[in-house]
Amino acid sequence: MNLEKKCPIVFLINSLCEGGAERAMLTLSKRFVEEGHRVTILALTKNNFYTIPKGVEMVYLSKMNDSLSGVRKMFYMPYHAWKVKQYVKKNNVALVQSYLFRANFVNLISSMLGSTQVIHVVNRSVVSRFFKEGLSGKINLFLIRHLYPKADRVIHISIQMKNDFNRHFFTRKNEKVVYNPYDIKAVLSQSKESVEDFIFESHKRYLITVGRLIPLKRFQDVLEAMSRLDSDIELILLGDGAERNFLQERAKELSLEKRVHFLGQVENPFKYIKKSDVFISSSSVEGFPNVLLESMLCETMVISSDCLSGPREILAPKSKSEKRLSQGMELSEFGILYAVGDTLALLEALRKVLEDQTLQYDYQERAFLRANDFSVESIASQYREVLCYV
Repeated sequence: MNLEKKCPIVFLINSLCEGGAERAMLTLSKRFVEEGHRVTILALTKNNFYTIPKGVEMVYLSKMNDSLSGVRKMFYMPYHAWKVKQYVKKNNVALVQSYLFRANFVNLISSMLGSTQVIHVVNRSVVSRFFKEGLSGKINLFLIRHLYPKADRVIHISIQMKNDFNRHFFTRKNEKVVYNPYDIKAVLSQSKESVEDFIFESHKRYLITVGRLIPLKRFQDVLEAMSRLDSDIELILLGDGAERNFLQERAKELSLEKRVHFLGQVENPFKYIKKSDVFISSSSVEGFPNVLLESMLCETMVISSDCLSGPREILAPKSKSEKRLSQGMELSEFGILYAVGDTLALLEALRKVLEDQTLQYDYQERAFLRANDFSVESIASQYREVLCYV
């Protein structure tokens, strides 16, 4: 298909719940609509945390919601695959690109049921995490091993993620690495909005972190480091999840209840990030940490764990992508990296940047320039090359 012609684009995803995959896909969708493409999003279940961009067609393949257990969601995958097959046949769809493992499995199972579309699966997380996730991890590994060979193309969102996948499964010629896209104008615009539900006091310094409150994010490490910082330094946590009560109790145990602010899920995190001094990503594993780059666009200094995958590729692109700190911290080109779980290294990094305003400002300027490398215009062109050649 000639790239000058506008091609119909169909994305498949679990739902539009809060998450990096959902936001990245919607950013691409908005861009493609602006370019004149017809974009349809197929969702396995309905959970519209995000606003659907104008001009994007939304199709729900069931009336289910995200409250179903993981086992029940897997049980319904053949049903959702049959619904995908029906949609493809009725609308003469040539290609379906899916995001997240469950949607990828559904896309691939549909071909086993006789669906005819070209199948692209986008890997959003490292597969090695499943080796530590018990029965559900074993099921996911089994499905990847037996279904992914049926994909026409596998897209990874970081080099580390691709290497991790190849280490445990297989290398294929039709693999491609495409980073996440960022609508820079939208982030900058939203970062300028006023904060109505929280008061930033001028005599205090603010750390901020964003994400689901789950074990993989290791927010307890941030609390541990916070407990050793001066009392005029406070922490904002944006997000919700299973660990909220645990983290609130841990904050009390560390006498931080007045310095740690749990603000829950917010539609626009950028206005909070913009007003904060340091953004912290403390995860044990990532896909490609959207909010890290978005913080850089907000011109907020970033400190990140050196986890698989993404942070090193973003903050230290000249280093080897497979390198990872086992202890300590590293003053990288565009931010500070520290070893996963090393709270003393995180504390050292925080003290260094909070005590050296020149270092903080220097990182802010460099990081903003680096973040512009991931503009939606640049990334969309890479996706367009594979979406419009069928």
